[in-house]
Amino acid sequence: MQSDLFGNVPEIVIDVHETGGKSINSVKHLMSMMDKEGIRYTIEKIPIGDILGSDGIAIERKTVSDLVNTLKGSAAGVPRLTKQMDALLEYEKPYVLIENILAIRRDPVKGCVYIPFSSKQTKGKPFFVTMERAAYIHPSSLDALIQSIRDKGIEVLEGFNALHSAGLLYGTLFGEKGKKKKTDRLPVIRTRKGLDSMSDEQEFFIAGFPGVNVVRAKSLLKRFGSPYEVVSSTDEWGEIAGIGKKTIANAKKTLHTKYETESEEEEKDPE
Repeated sequence: MQSDLFGNVPEIVIDVHETGGKSINSVKHLMSMMDKEGIRYTIEKIPIGDILGSDGIAIERKTVSDLVNTLKGSAAGVPRLTKQMDALLEYEKPYVLIENILAIRRDPVKGCVYIPFSSKQTKGKPFFVTMERAAYIHPSSLDALIQSIRDKGIEVLEGFNALHSAGLLYGTLFGEKGKKKKTDRLPVIRTRKGLDSMSDEQEFFIAGFPGVNVVRAKSLLKRFGSPYEVVSSTDEWGEIAGIGKKTIANAKKTLHTKYETESEEEEKDPE
């Protein structure tokens, strides 16, 4: 990601596909919220997820219709949803937002769910007329599908409409009280090919170090021969163009710092 003229780096990255069209989705509401709070973000094409936040947060946004459509298989017979969820797990904190799951009407007799897309109040009467479209998935199958996402270790955010879902996004990215989280880790765009070769896996592994992109990962692997040798030779990384003392120091910190969960860190340093 590029910084602005003042050296400021965006705190949030939003996929360009989420910002098109005339309809107002949760991401567009989120952008308005961030504009109001002066939070920096950038819009670009993201290979994995729709929104990237700090500390390894990656969020995939879907409507119920999107979710059902991703069940269709690819040319290789693998459902699109499976590939998307597996890719999302490359981030430390993966989320799936289902934007209108709380607004659907379930019909177990006909084996479908009805998704509202327009609602108007009748003149002079306390009644609402709601237009719905049917999604032909059994309600119990939809529940099982959502549970399968959770079983992968991905947290599911359940929204009622675009505005309510935007609030869920904001809370996930910046804390429930809307206060920005203190972090030294800005969003990192990671990419993964659909069918990885061993070299792809090795490059992806090394590119996981702070300040190391795929180009530098390739250079490190060519210089030292294997991921093990790369990790064992951090003192010599400076021989690679573009890798400085800060990158080496961050790599050593990542390798030698004792692993602690977020809750364990909070217990040590309560605020």
